[in-house]
Amino acid sequence: MKNALRTVALVAVVVAVAFGYVHLAENKGYALKPGAEAPGFRLPTLTGGERDLASWRGKVVVLNFWATWCPPCVAEMPSLERLHRALGPEGLAVVTVSTDEDEEALREFVTGFGLTLPVLLDPGGRVAAGAYHTTGYPETFVLDRSGVLLRHHIGPAEWDTPEALAHFRGLLGPDVASR
Repeated sequence: MKNALRTVALVAVVVAVAFGYVHLAENKGYALKPGAEAPGFRLPTLTGGERDLASWRGKVVVLNFWATWCPPCVAEMPSLERLHRALGPEGLAVVTVSTDEDEEALREFVTGFGLTLPVLLDPGGRVAAGAYHTTGYPETFVLDRSGVLLRHHIGPAEWDTPEALAHFRGLLGPDVASR
């Protein structure tokens, strides 16, 4: 009986700690929430120069944090490129932030995959990834035209399914869907 009470007490403590951690992560600023203004940043681009997140104001932005050494990131990158090619002309900005330390490996990856979407450099995730409180890769944030967070997605996704394209066209507005 004593052992059963100890086990129940131990389980209760573990559950309480887990709930406490989740509560802190959700309510003490560790995770960005939908409705929050997206943190601004300025990063170098793979093609040279720098780019500020604010330069995409007025567009719906799909902001993806990733790295070439991350297998799920590699797996989802072609769908992000297809999304960029499909809806970029309609006003969707698909922006990637690579946290790779090895810029040469990143360049080889981008060339090998034929990527045309913007690739910003945040080696080690010290600037933008830190401001967005990323916890792993890939991690994607969807921002509205004024820079407000609409959605936060952790893990890989297929970004160019018919349902996803319809969703993004809806965010872009009814005038875009009729083009």
